[in-house]
Amino acid sequence: MLEFNVAGLLKELTGATRSYVIDEPLGDIDPELVAVEPVQGVVKFTRTHDGILVQGRLASVFEVECIRCLEAFHLPLTIDLEEEFHPSVDMQTGASLPVLPGEEDTTISPQHILDLTEVVRQLFLLAFPAMPICTRECKGLCPHCGRNRNVEPCDCAAKAVDPRWATLAELLNR
Repeated sequence: MLEFNVAGLLKELTGATRSYVIDEPLGDIDPELVAVEPVQGVVKFTRTHDGILVQGRLASVFEVECIRCLEAFHLPLTIDLEEEFHPSVDMQTGASLPVLPGEEDTTISPQHILDLTEVVRQLFLLAFPAMPICTRECKGLCPHCGRNRNVEPCDCAAKAVDPRWATLAELLNR
């Protein structure tokens, strides 16, 4: 999916670059986050002393549920990517290199495949708002009858007062 063979770049000198245009479907990256459009953007790979630095900006559109009205809507998200990937095999000798704990997602495979999928998934999850709202003007659901107040108004009475606070409410009405 978002896999690149970087064997040639790993053989080059520090500072060598490659650019790639990405237009790939991402599908379901998480049970709560479903991409409805392909991930699009440009990434630049730069050979560093220790590996390959990946930089770029990617965008996609996800189908999410509004927390106010519970209707599905399309949410565009953009991420900035900047991550260094390290080889798991020495290019000169073919010897295995140690993979540090926590760096499994940024390790280039022994076949010299750099996989951006997990890093991109994590960045989109971080960009996802904690409380997605379809529009600023969303009126949400009526707490009494459950109608979507964006679609139809409801005739429910004003907010019922908690009986424990009824005496205070009477004081406000005086």
